[in-house]
Amino acid sequence: MTAAPLAHPRPRIPDRDPVRTGRAWAIVPRALLGVTVLAMLVVSFTAPDAIRLVTMLLVGVTVLVVAAGRYGWRLTGIYVLVAFAVGTIFENISISTGFPFGHYHYPGDSPRIGGFPIMIGLLYALLGLICWLTASTLLDGADQRLADRGDAVRRINIVAMPVLSAALMAMYDLGSDSSASTIANTWVWERGGGIFGVPWTNYLGWWFVTYIFFQIFAIILASRPQLPAPKVVGREPLVIGSAAYFLIGAASLVGFATSSSGMVTDLGGQVWSEHALNETLFTINVFGTVVMAGLAAIKLGRNDLARSNR
Repeated sequence: MTAAPLAHPRPRIPDRDPVRTGRAWAIVPRALLGVTVLAMLVVSFTAPDAIRLVTMLLVGVTVLVVAAGRYGWRLTGIYVLVAFAVGTIFENISISTGFPFGHYHYPGDSPRIGGFPIMIGLLYALLGLICWLTASTLLDGADQRLADRGDAVRRINIVAMPVLSAALMAMYDLGSDSSASTIANTWVWERGGGIFGVPWTNYLGWWFVTYIFFQIFAIILASRPQLPAPKVVGREPLVIGSAAYFLIGAASLVGFATSSSGMVTDLGGQVWSEHALNETLFTINVFGTVVMAGLAAIKLGRNDLARSNR
């Protein structure tokens, strides 16, 4: 009786082509960014006051998809929950006491937790993702090396990533808060402020609060032995994150181009020129958010050239 020949196991065919999967994950954010640019152009001719919200929502959803492809939905969801919770807690503390942002309130009756609108809290978290990815671009993809115990620089990056991300958040707010509050009254500063109706404490508070949830997220990433294999491969997330940061800064161009020559009065009784306000915010963004986005693009280009010359 002869022994039956050994059966050679059939090689397992992967369920998905990683290259095609990566391309699919990249196409969606690119399409969303294209829709965002189109929305900016359309809204600018119909309802200029709405452009900030429309742009933030579209760009925020875009970067949420990118982040999920980079960290996985679980870690991305954890980040959103942490950012939303920290932001909501400190916003309600400030609404009640004036710390850390200042004395203000949100008018209207939108769904909220305490005195803080839920929609603003979600935008808070989504804007944070944009700034986080831009900071990672400026730090040469540091977010992917936070858990690498063999990388001595990770000890610096665990703090540098949150510090820079929070600074990018405050930089964006510096170029947008006066328009959203003093003109649009999305939130109202009850005692006004020297920066076109906004107190300086608002910007310091923004850096402080956003640093807290960025630092928590950095520690979570650093504590994991290995991040999920990214579905969005290569530099795609960093390109899209930096492009999104550019778009939210460049949106102030529409406000400047469509601003009236009228006057607005904050609750502190100070009268401001609407055109001067928008001109100042546009200038701040040109030499703030736009410059940082440009620097991120330069970093990506230099890294590409370095790899091609090896």
